[in-house]
Amino acid sequence: MLFGIIGDNFKSFKCKKYSNKTNSMKTKLFTLIIVLITFCEVTAQKTFKTEEGHIKMMTLVNNKPAKAESHKLALYLDYDSKIVNGVLDLKTLSTDVSKINTILQEQEDPLMLRFTGTIPSHDFLSKRHDPINFKWLVTVTYQKKSYKSQFNATITHIEHGIAMSCLISARGQVLVSDTGLDSLIEGLDKTIGVQFAQLVLKLE
Repeated sequence: MLFGIIGDNFKSFKCKKYSNKTNSMKTKLFTLIIVLITFCEVTAQKTFKTEEGHIKMMTLVNNKPAKAESHKLALYLDYDSKIVNGVLDLKTLSTDVSKINTILQEQEDPLMLRFTGTIPSHDFLSKRHDPINFKWLVTVTYQKKSYKSQFNATITHIEHGIAMSCLISARGQVLVSDTGLDSLIEGLDKTIGVQFAQLVLKLE
């Protein structure tokens, strides 16, 4: 009888020990999941992203005005570093010159153009402000070739009720010889005028 009681107590002790161990593992796992979710949310909140940015380009083709636009400019703004990265597939451009549209669409591979630049204002999303004008130096990369261009940029404060946002707009010119597009499209002028504008929401 004594052995039976000891045996039953031993079994009960083992079950309790195993149960405590299981609960401890569940608690640790649950804590880890919470940490990962929090980390992902914080990381996601540090970057503003849009894949529907608008960009417009203007130049001369065979001495005639030509315009190209795309609503597929992907833009990324790091809220901490204020670095802006842009990515555009030139095949998404729609031009008013049918021959250029055909040339772009006939390319087998994407024609990825990338640019990056730092906004020299660290608090434009934290408070109300007058328009901020600055010379914006960006690095442009196309077909593994990089060059620098300077844009005239403006950050305009916009309020929507209790929400706050800023409109980043920029315009400037790039040399066609730097882009290498003259080897793809004949008759291009020496420069291409570029402008874009993007609304950036305040980080909550």
